[in-house]
Amino acid sequence: MKNVYLFNNGRIQRKDSTIYLVFEDGTKKTLPIENTENLHVFAEMDFNTSFFNLMNQKDVNIHFYNYYGYYSGSYTPRRKKSGGLR
Repeated sequence: MKNVYLFNNGRIQRKDSTIYLVFEDGTKKTLPIENTENLHVFAEMDFNTSFFNLMNQKDVNIHFYNYYGYYSGSYTPRRKKSGGLR
């Protein structure tokens, strides 16, 4: 598993099970989400709920940082229960 770091402003789009990064300068890249464990966002990014639904399915954590690089918060997918609790 690997970490992915995003430093350029833009938009993250989901089409089926593929993630596309569309940056402000017009460039597009695909994000191989199958091997990704953590996504670190240091830039201004636009997301939608279908993107977060896919992150939940693929068990990918998203960590957000402010303009100065300080940690702001995280999105952690709901973990599946593996047993009962007493």
